[in-house]
Amino acid sequence: MKRSWLALPALAVAAVLMFASASSAVVGTDLDEGMELSVFTITGNSTQGGHIDAWVNEMPDGDDYSQIGGIPLISGAAEGCEYDSADPFACYQTFIGYCSEADVDLVLDPMPFSQVDVDGRVQYLTWKHDYEWWNQNWQAGLASAPMAATQALVWAWHSDPETGSTVFSSVAGGLDDPLNWDGLTPSAHTDTSPRVGFHSDVDLDDPYWTGTDAELLQAATQAVYDLAVEATAKAGPWTLEQGVGATGVVLTGSNGPIQGETVNFKDGTANGVDVTTDANGFAAWPAGGTVAVIEGPGETWRTPGPDGGGQDVILTIGEELTVNANDPAPTTTTTTTTTTTAAPTTTTTIVVESPNPEMPESDPADPIVDSPSFTG
Repeated sequence: MKRSWLALPALAVAAVLMFASASSAVVGTDLDEGMELSVFTITGNSTQGGHIDAWVNEMPDGDDYSQIGGIPLISGAAEGCEYDSADPFACYQTFIGYCSEADVDLVLDPMPFSQVDVDGRVQYLTWKHDYEWWNQNWQAGLASAPMAATQALVWAWHSDPETGSTVFSSVAGGLDDPLNWDGLTPSAHTDTSPRVGFHSDVDLDDPYWTGTDAELLQAATQAVYDLAVEATAKAGPWTLEQGVGATGVVLTGSNGPIQGETVNFKDGTANGVDVTTDANGFAAWPAGGTVAVIEGPGETWRTPGPDGGGQDVILTIGEELTVNANDPAPTTTTTTTTTTTAAPTTTTTIVVESPNPEMPESDPADPIVDSPSFTG
């Protein structure tokens, strides 16, 4: 996303230098209504190893590329925390946000955040590809393609329908739907409009990616489809509940059971026991397990920028879901319905001819029965 990077105070620059090593930052776990976060950058760059300098489809419209990926955000210093020049990042909470409206400049002044409701797929993706995930993946070159694809999907599923942008909605041939991008070969940047997928004619600004820039563009394009499928299956919000019979717990999202997520069962050992949910979202209680714990997508927060100006940014924090071994299992009620069918009644009519032919016979009529849808 093309971003209008403004001058930063000296402390912010120092903190960004720490952000590159990211060894001591406090991972954000909570926000308060109206809490202000600031964008972090240095020399005009976005999240290190977590974005690519490119276009997706016809976004942005023009000759300037967009820094597509995560947006580094930081809170004000924690109350009572003493600044340490050797570790200037220690007093802050750090987050990764995503542009929630396209083609609007990002400003760097402190921005107030408020809780909002978003599409469950967007909630899942912006939670999964957060600061902690980035910190575990960027140096191996594994963060830029998924984070760029996450940004593209936020535009597809949030920005386009909510703000009227046309990043995906203007793409023809069914490719306005990310679920139709499997195997899509991105357009060359030199192709005439309309171009589809990730494309660029500049350095993609990811020194940690081990392949070529063309391969990174292809990887980001494919990741749009892969993450669209994953986010649809694992859309938030999540619930973790005791299963029937209390033999295990069940993880469910807004679109049904969630497979392939790790539930940690506390059993008195240092690390507990990890169990992966099956196709039914089920993970069995291990011997000695007392508490089941998993983190899922929690609250989503949004800023309209300082004083309502600039690019909207959203982020999602994690929520810890727990079940105790002694929690009651859901009860099942079996309802038996007994239908009694009465024996048919046979009526015999005896017709006796009247000796008086002028006497009219009684003939009652039968009833009639009628048939009755960055510049972000």
